[in-house]
Amino acid sequence: MIEYKYAIRSLKNKSIQQIYYLKGGDQFLQRFFIDNLSKVIFNNDNIDKTLLIPNELSGKEIMDKILSIDLFNKSKLFIIRDPQQLKGKVSKEIVEFCLRPVENHYLVLINDNFMDNSSFSKSINKIVEPINVSTPLDTELIKWVNYFFKENNKNVDRDIIMKIIEFYGDSVYKIKNEVDKLCLINDNDIIDMEDLNDFSSWKRTRQRWELIFAIANRDYKKATILSKIIVGSNESMISLIFPLTSLFQEMLFIKINNGTFNRSNSYIPLSNIIKNNMLKFSNNYSYKEIEKALRKLKEIEISQKTSNSDAKADITHFIYHVVK
Repeated sequence: MIEYKYAIRSLKNKSIQQIYYLKGGDQFLQRFFIDNLSKVIFNNDNIDKTLLIPNELSGKEIMDKILSIDLFNKSKLFIIRDPQQLKGKVSKEIVEFCLRPVENHYLVLINDNFMDNSSFSKSINKIVEPINVSTPLDTELIKWVNYFFKENNKNVDRDIIMKIIEFYGDSVYKIKNEVDKLCLINDNDIIDMEDLNDFSSWKRTRQRWELIFAIANRDYKKATILSKIIVGSNESMISLIFPLTSLFQEMLFIKINNGTFNRSNSYIPLSNIIKNNMLKFSNNYSYKEIEKALRKLKEIEISQKTSNSDAKADITHFIYHVVK
């Protein structure tokens, strides 16, 4: 597996190949790689880039496009998202193309599932070494946050960088969005903690993760207070179901795996402040209590979608029966 920074370094040095296999679900890293590859291939002139999605095109249509040759033999860049979904004949044809690509045709395969071990993935791995485009750990995220602030000509303290990673560190894409928004509303060259605390998007996100942290930490009083503040004003119950379900599912996996949690291999949609405490949280609940929480969340989800039940009543009911 090639580390992302080395793959980008090769592109910066204009050292490219015709086939690339990106594994991991960080949308920003995927797009950043493709944008840099595109600059090298086309030199910002007459860009011919095509996104191919298996669910939207037949296998024949995909192959016709990547095999098509025009009169002038121009360079073309094709991106196939989730190629592991391709089955049968077309899957084999993609592998054959990777072995013998058409001249001046470049192909990027993007598999959001870093852990995918399908027969297709195994075949591609033998042809080209995959590039890791999963959300990196904190040491690399710090560099990205610095990079985004510098892009906006802003200076920040390390404390702000760490706070942003703490709450948005599950995705480089999210980090970039929040940094860009924060910089857009701030005219100063230097952004301090007061600016961050006044940022409305930051307030909403911080409150959400503080509520989930309180539930995970089995802090009934704090969870109850935060739920009354958040649900109905900043958050809907539906928006909380997904991260709460992810939280309790991860706790369940830890129980199943005898109390082990490999954070570096965990691509769950939870903030770093939650991930960093997962082992501790899993000890706060028994196996049966975790199963009960997941059942309650499923019941609430169905109720919210079918009968438009009261969100505040639902979160209060969940906290009382699960956290207390």
